[in-house]
Amino acid sequence: MTIDNLYFGKDDAETDFKTTGLLQGSFLKTTIYEDIKSRRKSLVLGRKGSGKSALCLMLKKELSLEDNTYVCLVTPDAISADEIRQFQMNGVNEQQSKKLIWRYIFLVQICKFLLEAARTKNDWSSYKDNSDWDWIDDSNLTHALNKIRSFLVENNEVDDLNFQENFWKIISKIKSKFTIKAFEQSVEIQSNSESCEGKNLDSKLEFLASYLQKIIQYFSEYKFYILVDKVDEIWDNDISSDKMVIGLLMAAKQINQIFDNTFCTVFLRSDIYEQLQFFDKDKLRGDEVAVTWTQEKLPEVILERARTSTKNKEIKSVNFWSEYFTEEINTEKTSDFILSHTLMRPRDIIQLCNLCVDTARREGGNVVESKHIIQAIDVYSNWKLNDLTGEYIINYPFLNDLLILFSNTSYVIPRQRFENVFNRVSTALKERYADYKNYFSIDTILNILYAIGFIGVERLGKTVFYYNDARTVEDSDNILIVHSAFRSALKCTSSIDVTSYLPTGEINNNPSRYLSEIYRGRAATRGIFEITKGISENPFIDFRIKLEHFRKKVIRQEQFPVEVVSEISRNLSVMIKEIDEFIEDYDGEDIQGEIIRMNIIRYLRKLREKLKEIGFISSESSIDNQLEKLFISEYF
Repeated sequence: MTIDNLYFGKDDAETDFKTTGLLQGSFLKTTIYEDIKSRRKSLVLGRKGSGKSALCLMLKKELSLEDNTYVCLVTPDAISADEIRQFQMNGVNEQQSKKLIWRYIFLVQICKFLLEAARTKNDWSSYKDNSDWDWIDDSNLTHALNKIRSFLVENNEVDDLNFQENFWKIISKIKSKFTIKAFEQSVEIQSNSESCEGKNLDSKLEFLASYLQKIIQYFSEYKFYILVDKVDEIWDNDISSDKMVIGLLMAAKQINQIFDNTFCTVFLRSDIYEQLQFFDKDKLRGDEVAVTWTQEKLPEVILERARTSTKNKEIKSVNFWSEYFTEEINTEKTSDFILSHTLMRPRDIIQLCNLCVDTARREGGNVVESKHIIQAIDVYSNWKLNDLTGEYIINYPFLNDLLILFSNTSYVIPRQRFENVFNRVSTALKERYADYKNYFSIDTILNILYAIGFIGVERLGKTVFYYNDARTVEDSDNILIVHSAFRSALKCTSSIDVTSYLPTGEINNNPSRYLSEIYRGRAATRGIFEITKGISENPFIDFRIKLEHFRKKVIRQEQFPVEVVSEISRNLSVMIKEIDEFIEDYDGEDIQGEIIRMNIIRYLRKLREKLKEIGFISSESSIDNQLEKLFISEYF
């Protein structure tokens, strides 16, 4: 197996759907897919990159292939953002005005659905002679469908399900030209004042909805789907934007209530939805469904895409990670390592895996090796940090300044330590971002950082992030952990601010410094009396036993944060593996072994210093005592 044809597709759904085709050939149908089809759920929530748009596009494609089913996709255009937010009609409040826009759009789509269904049912290619609808027994229905077509024509609406005007044109139309004369009705509120324009529009739409309700019952064997996506492109984190989204949600809810076979589904960023405050929000709870991914399900996205790109449908998970990638990175399974660097979103894992393969291919590799993954992580981490600040630039424009507090330090941070640092800069942040000064309390800041996935907390001996446990940061959460996706970019790659242990062969050291100390019989710890000692037969076995004993002791330490235990244990495992390889090839020559030992001792000394500095151990602790025993053993 080689990586020549291995590719995981584009990381945005729209491009992947149209170009490479990997989305269409490797889409995973989840329970959410079935929930939407069956009308159990109509509000799809997820953060950016979670797969909302992919789900929306694939639903549109596959539903369109079903018999007697019609689908349209409504996506607001960014160019109309200001017009939508500023839209206000006299006589009704701002939220009701925004709702009227969406009601108009949805009702026009239902008109199009009905005419398309009628045309398809009679197998026509045009409307040249509407009087020939002889499949309809009720002549009143024939007349009603003619009126619907006339209504669309009079309002310059094209009866193409795939055609959608810019929203600013729609707004201009409903404010000045919208008419229901085709229905031979007048529902105008008589007044010379413009104060009734909102009520007039509402009355017209009420009439249109009632009219369509009567017609649609004759099409009970049909299903009509309206999918709304990309709402975040016209949202700007202000009151008008919020009311625009609320108006959308309530209009969609109303459509689902009054039409039995028309289903309106909204795909919305979860962070936008969570900050909305409105009276009827509780009525939407049963409609909500969150796009979430588990540690078991997310790797399947990569596996399916690998099968599609390599045209090998027989690839199994265990074979994929062992044949195309190195199996382990620093004693951790490669699949787990890559997964831990994602925010549990398809976009993240697609980007990272593509980057790993591109790096390996650029260096002429046939498989993705550890060095390729490490190089890819450096680039990927910068991407993710920039993406995070970009994703929340509207919500939290101060985020970039806040994240600087986590740079060039350990990624495990006692809460009290962070509070001390934050309190020193909070005044400056309030002055710089005066409009957001109410955000700068320690509890609010921690909950923001947790909700966006930047930090996790330690709970019950485990590190959890928002996608694992969507609660707030509690007072009892005393250990904060920077997500691994951002550590390289922030240069906080150690849980205790100690560089990971590198095997001796990977260090670009001049061995003469080690050799001079070895021949002098000098201890790694300064101040120990130097004596010349003889070399015993294979003395490194005893040191290996001591290291293993120390590793087990670290694992049992309850006062250490779990991430610290994990990092120390991982580094000790690398040391033990290095000693094992030396012992296996041991030929009586002790010099290389002594260089390895001194490299290990130097790391452990730095480790002890940092543990004491942070306050995890003291001079009286058993960990400190055991480290001291390792330090004073000059030769074994």
